[in-house]
Amino acid sequence: MSAIRKLERDYLKADISAVGGLLRTLGDDDVMARFSLEERLAELREALAGLEAASPETLASAAIFFGGKPVIGSHGIESGFAGSAVGHFQDLVSMVHAHETVGLAERGTVPRRASSTLHITNIVRGSFGFLLEEVQPQLQIADSSLKAAVDEATRLLKAFGEDDEEQFRTAVEEIDQRVLATTGEFFDLMRKSGATMRLVSGETDRSFSSDVVARAVDRAKTTTVVDDNETVPGQLAGVLPESHQFEFRTVDERGTIRGKVDRDLTPHQLGLFNKEFVNVNSRARVRVKRVLRNQAVVRENYTLVGIDPESR
Repeated sequence: MSAIRKLERDYLKADISAVGGLLRTLGDDDVMARFSLEERLAELREALAGLEAASPETLASAAIFFGGKPVIGSHGIESGFAGSAVGHFQDLVSMVHAHETVGLAERGTVPRRASSTLHITNIVRGSFGFLLEEVQPQLQIADSSLKAAVDEATRLLKAFGEDDEEQFRTAVEEIDQRVLATTGEFFDLMRKSGATMRLVSGETDRSFSSDVVARAVDRAKTTTVVDDNETVPGQLAGVLPESHQFEFRTVDERGTIRGKVDRDLTPHQLGLFNKEFVNVNSRARVRVKRVLRNQAVVRENYTLVGIDPESR
């Protein structure tokens, strides 16, 4: 569901509830008022039914509402803050998009940035907000890669503000240091500007009070994501080609490690791994992602890149 469709649905549901409440207060003598409200209620329900029956949205969209010091009610917002905030959100989406599609280097230009551009298409009511959407001239049947990136960026921002530390750590497992740093810069701008935020994307609708923003900034400053390439001796327990998962019994204190298989490895290659290396001494080439909080490792996961015979 697009951000604007979710907002319209929420507005309709709120109006239906309000009109229903008014109807319940009417007496038996209020015939004309009852007729008018019942007609309005039918119109609202029809609009809601049509909205919920519409085809699923496949393009990216997000609505960001700002509050706090930079905002004057629903009348205006400081232009410098608005430009920086939307720019930081766009930077995050572009980095997530690159990370999910072609990979993101430790530094340098963000790949495919032009294809990850969102456009401000509307000003949305409720404090002061912007609707950002993917603009494409042709019909998109399946979800676009940019929609997936916006959904992931929204999930990440939401996780930074959650009370549950485990939800935050789980979300950070899926990103790299550049994405983490960009997320931190976004929240740091919010904190320094005295701003609050509400973010709507898909089914996600999350508000960020000043306390939530402060928690997110602290997490960004005390968390580091480190990626290493390692060669691990041991024996392959097995690879699941369809789900791209593996298990490998190491000879060190780590014991059996589990994780994903690199997306570049084909099902044919994975089948050969099972045929040649299960229960055979070998060396697994893995990417290791470690999440550190205050310099202590709190998460560690593995991605299998390849397997070589022990003699190599």
